[in-house]
Amino acid sequence: MRLRQFMSAAAFFVAATLLAGCGDSSGGGPASVSTAPETEPVSNRIYLLTAESGHMVAETTPEDYTQRQWRLTLEAPDETAFWYSDRPERDSGTTALARYVDATWQSAYGETPPHATLQFLPEFDTVLESLYVALSGPQYDAAAGTVSFSAKVLDDTIDLTLPERFEFTAAVLNVLNNAEDDVEVASYVQYADNAALRPSTTSGGLELVMTGTGPDMLWVDNAPGTYSSNQTVESFMLRWQHLFADNPPNAALAGTTPTGATKLYFVTLTDPVYDPAAGELRYTATPLDTSHGALEMLTHSVLLIDSGPFTRFPLPGKGVAYQPFSFGYNPSQANSSELFFGSDIARKEFGSYWGTTSYLRSQSCAPNCRNDLKTLRGMNVNLIRLYDWDPRQDHSQFLNHAKTNGITVLASISNWLAETTDVQPSEWAQHLEPFFNSRNFAQGNNWHPAIAGITITNELDRNSAHFHKAIGLIAEFLRIADSKGFSKSVLVCAPVTFEMKPNDLPAWHSFRTFLNDPRLAPYQDRLMLCPNAYNSKKDLFDDFNGTGQGWVQQTYREFGKPILFTELGLSRTENYYTPEFIRDQLKAVIAYQKQHPEQLLGATIFQFSNKVWMQTPDDSLSEGAFGMFRHGAVVKTLNPQLSDFDPLVAFTNNPGTLVIDALERTSTYYAVEEAYRD
Repeated sequence: MRLRQFMSAAAFFVAATLLAGCGDSSGGGPASVSTAPETEPVSNRIYLLTAESGHMVAETTPEDYTQRQWRLTLEAPDETAFWYSDRPERDSGTTALARYVDATWQSAYGETPPHATLQFLPEFDTVLESLYVALSGPQYDAAAGTVSFSAKVLDDTIDLTLPERFEFTAAVLNVLNNAEDDVEVASYVQYADNAALRPSTTSGGLELVMTGTGPDMLWVDNAPGTYSSNQTVESFMLRWQHLFADNPPNAALAGTTPTGATKLYFVTLTDPVYDPAAGELRYTATPLDTSHGALEMLTHSVLLIDSGPFTRFPLPGKGVAYQPFSFGYNPSQANSSELFFGSDIARKEFGSYWGTTSYLRSQSCAPNCRNDLKTLRGMNVNLIRLYDWDPRQDHSQFLNHAKTNGITVLASISNWLAETTDVQPSEWAQHLEPFFNSRNFAQGNNWHPAIAGITITNELDRNSAHFHKAIGLIAEFLRIADSKGFSKSVLVCAPVTFEMKPNDLPAWHSFRTFLNDPRLAPYQDRLMLCPNAYNSKKDLFDDFNGTGQGWVQQTYREFGKPILFTELGLSRTENYYTPEFIRDQLKAVIAYQKQHPEQLLGATIFQFSNKVWMQTPDDSLSEGAFGMFRHGAVVKTLNPQLSDFDPLVAFTNNPGTLVIDALERTSTYYAVEEAYRD
């Protein structure tokens, strides 16, 4: 969504102690409080409210606290709402708090409740925390000295579940401007122990120096999108040129002065330099006006940066294909048991593998739960590709656990709908609809924040009829997503083989078939190219078959679509296999993506573990010799009961057996660990 942009009033720079109230102004001095209708555009403004203290109370208490309705109250708020404009304008100013609540609110946000980040110190704590909320129903009580809102928590940086009431101090509420169309944007929140604006020794202007910052920061969606994510500061720095090449961002710096007052500075940022080892972040900072007053050191500081282009993919994308079934699983027999029906590893009943609980009523995996997602996060993996996903099952626990571990997910629609003759294209909608409920890809009425993209089928380009149906599935899937109002930030693809056709590069024939199909004409900006490749670094990035350029460069130039390697790696059965071959593949992906994030979205190494049903002691079966881990000794066996499963999605009278095994590292593990280390 493109943020609404309007011409605004003259520039005004705020650097004031926020304890005494100010009047309405835009480039001038204090004015009397007014609640008259706004006479100038306000929709591109980002407003900041500050308060000495506040509290939040849950007005509804469903078991899932993210579904609660809250009342957010700021106590002893400053009587002034401070604002700065979203780029490319360079304006800032003030509005009386009463006017902001009574008149500006409706003018700025209309019928779309705005999103905001609330930064605060929890009661009896000294660590700055943040909430990402949707706000509505503002009420200002000047006599009581409060301003309050109805709030829905979209995300938080708090480790524990929010209590039904909690208190806080040193509050800064950053109310984002709404978005206008279908190109999603994100705003950014960075934290630091200390921050200072000071004269630059090189530019002659000012520099902003933040210490005790990183390694993470918060990305949030401007309404109506609801995505949020903890990303690394390093990733943000890598994206800087791509995000702000057209125009540098404006930002608000907030923090506490040595006297205990809250202070704001509004600036434009350029020339970022981040030192992760020292935890120091520097910018060249240009004030939105030069009347900034004294420059003071701030503690508990937060930098609130206006919006830029949006992506759900991490940078760099360090991915893994994930299908880690243990002993007893065989796809040819999977549908004979309740547990393995559909070969769906992300369903909640496999929490023994990917998480810390079995989600079985009758059996616990403790103390032998594998918690694969924690293992992957420890290897710096931030992207998982899945293969099978039954929309009748509950996947919300998997997605929540992935998000908690900082991992994004490529969810899937498997080959069945494209291959079966039992379902006609006219019936696809009824099979695709369930993917959009809260047990699957969704959270509320939008994508779950852990979802990065959707892969629909796998390698069906080997059969032209099936591939034709796969393309139709993608078109129908996107049509349904649009009809439900889901944001358009989730990219979709059909992973294809790396086979060559005469006078063509690998996968190009499949990409042409995919992109030129008229059914996908309305969705061209939602598509990515997903090859499954096992070629060398040289082929992919340096010189493919003597052409003088790598396959990636030539493919992006030919099709102009972002590329994601949905499988990459090499079987240990190949006579040219070495761990270095895989390490070099992945390092090349990371290096290229850092330089060209618009071209390459990353790669998912094939795969997390050997295919257990094809695993041999000597790695003699190719499909069983790709894993970073091999399946070792059995450590626990669970024998679930039929009563453990949802009776609404019961398929067999055989509950199945779940074996938890010890995972043993292969040489592939060490190659991936080295590539993903930094």
